[in-house]
Amino acid sequence: MTRSVRFLLSLALATLAVTAQAASPASSNALTALRVEHQMSSLGTDGIQRDVRFAERVYRQGDRVWIARELPPESAHAEHDHTNAHAGHKHADTDTAPRWIERDAKGALTVRVVSVLQQKNYAVEPAEYSNIGFDGSWATAYHLLDPAALKGMRPQGPVRNGVQTYKAKQGERTVTVDWDVAGQYPRRVESRNASGSQRKLTRVTALPAPATAPWVRAQGYAAADYTDLMD
Repeated sequence: MTRSVRFLLSLALATLAVTAQAASPASSNALTALRVEHQMSSLGTDGIQRDVRFAERVYRQGDRVWIARELPPESAHAEHDHTNAHAGHKHADTDTAPRWIERDAKGALTVRVVSVLQQKNYAVEPAEYSNIGFDGSWATAYHLLDPAALKGMRPQGPVRNGVQTYKAKQGERTVTVDWDVAGQYPRRVESRNASGSQRKLTRVTALPAPATAPWVRAQGYAAADYTDLMD
């Protein structure tokens, strides 16, 4: 199920992947907190409607980004049962574990999966990025959508209330983006096909920034390799 969610999410973002040489806007030193809600719906040729919904919290500051799945209380009980059933197994739940991404002065990335339960930071190499739903793009991680992709889209009128709307048609698919100009992130991204049988919608809302960034606590965790989870 989780791999399916990752695949659907990658499709939602890949729809907007436009190759561009322009550098993304500079990262802000202010701590920003965002709630990102994904909704994906598809009607198959078998007549079955399939819907997927999930949300994430994204925290970003300077050259750091923290992405954590938002888990309802019911899933916490399910995780407790799963942990008890697999007692002694060292496999962290990387499907829902936070992803901590950092960029150095030369643009090189350090990517970690953080296990709060084990108090470990699992370093992820580029070859394993796809396993954690990361496409390797700093701009996508920080801005949720690479701003360079907007260059291939048509602006819809002037900026209104701080938002610039863009639209693009890619084959039978239409993509609409409501871009927060000051915050440099999409408030809304919608992709749908001509028949309406497939629709992907992402909504982003700003949250009050926490007093302490989530990675501060994780900096004290033990270091480990992501490949250790595959033994």
